[in-house]
Amino acid sequence: MQNRIIKLIGLLILSTSFTSVQATDDIPEVCGVPQVYSALEGIREDSEITFNSYFGTMQDIESRAIYYRGKCNVIITNEERLPANLIKEGKITQNSVARLVKAPLILWSNNRFLLKDNINVIVKKKLKSLAIPKDSLTTVGFAATEVVKRKDFPSEYLKKKNSIYRAEHEYQIFSLLKNNNIQTGFITKPLIMKNGETTGSYWYIPHEYYSPIYYYIISTDKSDKTQELYNYIRGNKKNLAEFYSAGFEALNN
Repeated sequence: MQNRIIKLIGLLILSTSFTSVQATDDIPEVCGVPQVYSALEGIREDSEITFNSYFGTMQDIESRAIYYRGKCNVIITNEERLPANLIKEGKITQNSVARLVKAPLILWSNNRFLLKDNINVIVKKKLKSLAIPKDSLTTVGFAATEVVKRKDFPSEYLKKKNSIYRAEHEYQIFSLLKNNNIQTGFITKPLIMKNGETTGSYWYIPHEYYSPIYYYIISTDKSDKTQELYNYIRGNKKNLAEFYSAGFEALNN
C-alpha cells in the first residue's frame, strides 16, 4: 500500500492531482488529500455504499469544491482552512463539517536504525540534516515549528550549518527522505505505513509538544446519497479502524 502512496505523491508533485476511479454522475465521490489514500481505499474496497475516490492537493480539492472544477460530494482534508473557506463562500454550513481523526506528528528517517528505540541522535546533537514543512502553509508545518522552537529540541546547531530545509508540504519532505536526500524530517505517521507496519525509524513526538493535527470530513451537498456516505465514513467503527491501521489515531487520544 505504501508503494501506491509513493507513486501518488510523485504524480501530485508533477501534476497536482490524481484520480483513482473515473467519476460518474450518479455515484458520489470522496475527495481526499494523499495521506488518507490507504484508509479511504480500504473503506471503498469493502464499503456498503458505492462511491468513487479522487486524490489531490488541498489547493486542487479547494478549486474543485469552491469553483466547481470537479466533483467532490464528501471531502477529507488535513487543513482547517478549507472548510472555513467553504463556509465563508456559502457552499456549506457549520453542520456540514466535523473532525474525523488526528494524525500524530513524528520525526522520521528512512534509516531504520537512526531513531529506533531512543532519541540519542537528537539529544547528542548528531542530526546531520532536518526538513520542516513551511508553517505558514500547513498545520503540519505549524506543529513542527512548535517542536523546533522548544528548548529541549536542540536545533540551533543545524541552523548554523544551514542544514535545516523547508518544503511546502509534508509529502514533499517524505519524498526527499525516502530518496535519502535528507536525513530526518517532520511528517505525520500515515505516510510511513506499509501493510499496517511502520517503515524506517521515527520519534513519536509527545502530543503536548504541538497543536493537534486534525483531519476533517466535509459534506458539500444535502442530497440523501451524500449525507448517507458522510455519516457512514465518520460513524462506522470498521471505517474508523481503517484510519487507525493507516497511522491515524482517535480524536480522544
